[in-house]
Amino acid sequence: MIILHNVVGMTRVLQELRDEGTEIRLEILAGLAPFRTAHINRFGDYTLDFRRKIGPLNFDATIIPMDS
Repeated sequence: MIILHNVVGMTRVLQELRDEGTEIRLEILAGLAPFRTAHINRFGDYTLDFRRKIGPLNFDATIIPMDS
């Protein structure tokens, strides 16, 4: 769940940077990974608010268009 949360956040930020005109190259993406551990307690207790509404996931999101 934490990795999915990080992927969604990273995708959103990368799309914002791209939309602002920042060039996102494959070399940049190759250095990123959604499995970050510095800011989380991987084995700790988490309080989840199941009443909180989340936005829809965009499964068609692309950062760099893939060539056919």
